[in-house]
Amino acid sequence: MKTKIQILSNTNYPLADVLKSELLESKDVKIAVAFLRKSGIDKIQSALDYALTKNAANIEFIVGLDFKTTDYQALATLNEIKTAYKGFTYYCFGDKRDNFNDLIFHPKIYLFNNQNQDDPKYTSIIGSSNLTGGGLSENFEVNSIFREDEPRYYSQLVAIYNEIKFTDSVFIPNEDYILRYADVKKTFDNSGEKIEKSLKEKIEGLRNEELVLPGTVPTLKRIIIDIIKTKLAEGLKEVPIEMIYEEAEKVVKEKNYNFKMDTFRNSLRGELNRNEKDSIHPQNMFLFIRSSRGNYTLTDKGFNYEGR
Repeated sequence: MKTKIQILSNTNYPLADVLKSELLESKDVKIAVAFLRKSGIDKIQSALDYALTKNAANIEFIVGLDFKTTDYQALATLNEIKTAYKGFTYYCFGDKRDNFNDLIFHPKIYLFNNQNQDDPKYTSIIGSSNLTGGGLSENFEVNSIFREDEPRYYSQLVAIYNEIKFTDSVFIPNEDYILRYADVKKTFDNSGEKIEKSLKEKIEGLRNEELVLPGTVPTLKRIIIDIIKTKLAEGLKEVPIEMIYEEAEKVVKEKNYNFKMDTFRNSLRGELNRNEKDSIHPQNMFLFIRSSRGNYTLTDKGFNYEGR
């Protein structure tokens, strides 16, 4: 099969029908979307169940969080699917403020692989459709579909998908987080245009919780804390910032973490300044002590920090 490329809009063929067809034939599925709604999951739920049971498929979602669009019911449904099927997992992508790569999460990527060596099939879909009822059928959307037996475009998109997956903004929500998200979403929906102080505090609390949930890679604060702990255990009384720079760069290169290296030292310094015990930054977690000019140690909170 040569590469076949289709350009479709929901007006001539709904994307929901394409996704259902691909799910029925696939054993490996990766989906990354900026917005998610229960209405979108409902349109492909039966095909998802079939792929997870009959195909024993591995299916993975990465979804963005936006109180204007992503609903609590969708996250709760993903959690139910994850509980029911060992082949299903999902991640959430946190706020731009916390990822140090200047990333706003806005992709719509759907990847399918039948894992059949005798008759391989790779399908990649990119375009404007989020995984919502409107995005999959009702809205005027435009999407490109690539079908291949040699994964040329598919491999490129898998690389982009992994670039998303292995950033420190990706985390795995738990049931408590989903319930708190539901509370914030309800308050947000009822607030109209005006964002009250209490809502801002709820949103801030939710984002702080994101930072301590498990993810795919550690955050910068976790990397810095581990470096300082190691150096103090080796006998140093304080750790120079240049040593923190060098050790952190070594860690991310060895582990192949996806950090923006041309501004990496600025990000490290910003993280140290934001979380230094005397800082007045509103998101200060009080983790670091600047013991003398350019040298750092840890507060008790820093020593006991359990976040990613």
